[in-house]
Amino acid sequence: MTKYCIGCGIKMQTDNPNKDGYIDSIDKDLCERCFKIKYYNEYKVTTLNNNDYEKVLNAISKESLVVYLTSVLNINFDYIDNFSNVIVVLTKRDLLPKSVKDNKLKEYILKKVPNIKDIEVISSIKNYNLDELKNKILKYCNNKDVYFVGMTNSGKSTLINKIIKNYSNKDIEITTSPYPSTTLNDLIVELDNITIHDTPGLIEKDNLLNSIDNKEIKRITPNKEIKPRTYQLKGEGSLLIDNILRIDYLNNTNLTIYMANNLKVTRISINHPKYKEDNIYDIDVISNHDIVIGDFCFIKSSNNCKIKISSPYKLNIRTRDKLI
Repeated sequence: MTKYCIGCGIKMQTDNPNKDGYIDSIDKDLCERCFKIKYYNEYKVTTLNNNDYEKVLNAISKESLVVYLTSVLNINFDYIDNFSNVIVVLTKRDLLPKSVKDNKLKEYILKKVPNIKDIEVISSIKNYNLDELKNKILKYCNNKDVYFVGMTNSGKSTLINKIIKNYSNKDIEITTSPYPSTTLNDLIVELDNITIHDTPGLIEKDNLLNSIDNKEIKRITPNKEIKPRTYQLKGEGSLLIDNILRIDYLNNTNLTIYMANNLKVTRISINHPKYKEDNIYDIDVISNHDIVIGDFCFIKSSNNCKIKISSPYKLNIRTRDKLI
């Protein structure tokens, strides 16, 4: 009998405990990996990768509605052109200051991806705008199938769990965690009027979350409204952000950093040896643009400047028009 894990969607098997989907009894509904994530907060790296996940996405029909999720900490539309019937959902709204207006965020997204059906800004944790999103899903759903798509850690499974809880009487919970690749396959949830598909989160190359351990992932992941920190910098010097990265500035500038509030920033000499021989990124910063380090932070500069970012980890760094 073929059986799929109700937590991550993987096909379950009893033959090999080192392979994905292992269970010691076919009577169980959660694979061993999901069980340990859910009840013991123990994470096991999967053997699957983006090639496996893209096969799931390539099987989505053109008629089906795609709910494309992207987090405020890592706005990424690398795969959105693969789909034609799309609602964009900007997740984790609760991390941004309340002074930021939703309309401004929507305008920003629509400039990046104008050919979409609609957009919504949400916080699954706060139940913010979930009624509005539900109505838009029902409006644009051509058939019963609705696919939730996005990069890993974009909040797909958390949102689906809230939809199940708020709008159905089903006693189902998809496995969620802050770790990469929690959902492993097309995970199907039948609701009254739609069929929800939770798809695997695509893995961004050199994303910091791929390089650090589970304890560090939890520590650097913001869980409440970010308090931006602005530094007035003169001449040459460096900012050391915890044990994650260092920013060398080479001229006068003001840098505003959006990241988890518990992380420590220390000013050090530009000649300090820490991270000098690790991964180094030279960046020309344009005034009022953001430097984005995916799922970790974004940094805004008040003027054109040159900075150097170094870290013991490989980082996915890009620049964009300022978000806020």
